[in-house]
Amino acid sequence: DSYNPDEISSPVAHKQSLRTMLSVCTALNMEIRQLDIKAAFLQSDLTEKIYLRMPPDRRVPGQEDRILELSRAIYGLKQASASFYGDVSAKLKSMGFKATVGDPCLFERTNEKGKMIVCVYVDDITFGVQNSEQADEFIKELRTRFVIEDGEGAPIKYLLGIAIKQDLKAGWTAMSMELAITKLAESVLDEFELAKAKSVDTPMLLTPLLRQKERTVPKDVFDYLSVVGSLLHISNCLRPDISYAVGVLARHAAAPGPAHVKACKRVVAYLYKTRCLGIVFRRDVQGEEANVPKLFEKGRHPLTDESDPKNNFRVFADSDFAGDLETRRSTSGVVIMLNGGPIAWSSQLGKAVATSTCEAEINAATQACKDAVHLHSILCDIGVREPSRTVQIEEDNSAAKAQVEGGIRFIRNAKHYGLKLAFLQELTVDKVVSWNYCPSENQLADLLTKSLDQEKFERFVKRILSHVVT
Repeated sequence: DSYNPDEISSPVAHKQSLRTMLSVCTALNMEIRQLDIKAAFLQSDLTEKIYLRMPPDRRVPGQEDRILELSRAIYGLKQASASFYGDVSAKLKSMGFKATVGDPCLFERTNEKGKMIVCVYVDDITFGVQNSEQADEFIKELRTRFVIEDGEGAPIKYLLGIAIKQDLKAGWTAMSMELAITKLAESVLDEFELAKAKSVDTPMLLTPLLRQKERTVPKDVFDYLSVVGSLLHISNCLRPDISYAVGVLARHAAAPGPAHVKACKRVVAYLYKTRCLGIVFRRDVQGEEANVPKLFEKGRHPLTDESDPKNNFRVFADSDFAGDLETRRSTSGVVIMLNGGPIAWSSQLGKAVATSTCEAEINAATQACKDAVHLHSILCDIGVREPSRTVQIEEDNSAAKAQVEGGIRFIRNAKHYGLKLAFLQELTVDKVVSWNYCPSENQLADLLTKSLDQEKFERFVKRILSHVVT
């Protein structure tokens, strides 16, 4: 048929966009609500000609070969998701909403009744409103096109297995996956291992895992891929503190052995012990040790974002050097904080060997800038950040900072990574990003580049995650 998936944007909002929306709604004191569209795909009209045979229980004797033309999308059809997104997008745009350039599933509308932000995740619609009147009107308008049952539009509670709780009076929104973590732990660990989980303080030991050529633990003994897949979901949704450990485990998915199974169970045990940890966004963010008087250069804290102090949009980039013992490639880490909690993070093993710490840091900074500029664009589109504002990157490598800010003469000394350096220099000259030296003890991205000792690991986790009571 004529279907081209590239013609229509992805019908699913990215998890970064969802966390960004929750963070912004918290800062703007907006109530977060949720609704589900009933039988969503069946409400979408098709634009292509699609034919099917008569279902067996509907066939008329003598007309068994009759062919039907499908007029609406059905579940299992490859066009269904994109077709439904097209209808939802068209309806929202007719209601005055504008899709963000960075994520076409994130919409914003500002009119005389106030601001609204809408995030579409398949048939789940999460939206932020400033008053109940906005919410009632929004649902009423959607019902003119889609079937939405009574009772929908209540304050959000769960999304993608994430428990979400909001307290407008106290000014915070909390995200937790305690239930999902508990189910995973109880399915993977036995009673003795669950009890022993109380002593697991970090997700990974400092001792590196070595590769095997063949699998020595059968799938029926321990389903390694399934457990790592569950850990990846939890890591991508809510828990950056296990991102590096899960990334290491995934490298051994083809041939896991007893040591890898033990390491995998350790991550699960750590999650079970810390299952109450989650992300908390706060309307009024106070700095670390806010009541302790300190003196800083220029009269400000080195982590203060002068361009947007209210939103505290801070980007941390870091890398280890040749941390993978077999390939000697480096791992880059990025953490982006907004309103007291992380909205984006990544832990990635480099595709090529870096020949110096400076080159490894440049690779990490490149990834950080790509993510930061993307999220900056989204924040601008939903009206909470000025396009002219500069994004501040926290960097703890003086050589990398000097190369980025030093101009064209450094390109000659960095021929093998000159394109990345030129990209960063262009962003710097255009004042899209700026660079701030961040001491290693404050570099949050260090958490995603290597195994850390307990004291340092817990200090970083405390600054990124919070205890959440569900």
